[in-house]
Order: sequence, then structure tokens, then C-alpha cells
Amino acid sequence: MPIDQAPPIRTARAPNWELPEILGVKIRATPYQPKSMRNFRSPLEPVPEAMEFILTLKSPIPARALGPVLYVGKERLTESEAIDAEGRELRFWAFNRSRLKEGAPIIMVWDGDEPAKERKKAKFTYAPPK
Repeated sequence: MPIDQAPPIRTARAPNWELPEILGVKIRATPYQPKSMRNFRSPLEPVPEAMEFILTLKSPIPARALGPVLYVGKERLTESEAIDAEGRELRFWAFNRSRLKEGAPIIMVWDGDEPAKERKKAKFTYAPPK
């Protein structure tokens, strides 16, 4: 008795959404001024004593609906922007400097992911600028 068999199902490979390695971190105290919007007012207020974290990445961040989040210890930084045209440099903003703890690991993850397993492998730690 012959058996009909369907051809094997071809599945596409899942996209590579791995975040690139952080090659360098520059930290400085600088005022934050929200970008002006075309059609509405920004909900963010200026912060005169903000901290700026500039990350240099091994490669650009993959395009995805979720964005990257930077953890400095337990402090979650979500406000960010690409600095260069290639997307290998990102700027993150910390609006409350008192919540940043010296020696805290600096980890980048996708929004919604927890950095718990990554903390021990942190290549960079926070040190307040001099």
C-alpha cells in the first residue's frame, strides 16, 4: 500500500537579534535637552544635570520593533539615540545621577529582557566622571 508523504516543510531561519558587543563606554555629565518634535511637544523636560553614556558597538543594532535598554546596575535607561550614520554609536541618558552607583555593571539588553544572567559578564562598570 503506497503512502503519500508531503515534502519536508522549509522554515526560514530566525533573524539574528543578538545585540552587538559593547567595545567602549564614555560617560560625562551634561545637560539634557529633549529634541524638538515636528507635530507635538516632547513629554520629556530638560534636565540640567543629566549623565550621558556613549556606547561604541561592534556592529549596528539590528532593526527590531523593540529597542535597546541600558542597565547601569539596577538603573534602567531607556532614552537613547544613534549618534553616527552607521548606528555603531548610541547615546543613552540618565536623568537622576544620584541613582547611579559606582562600580555598577553596564549591560545593554532588549527592552523587556532582564539583564540578571548578564551582570557577571559585564565588561564595563560605572565610574562617575571626574
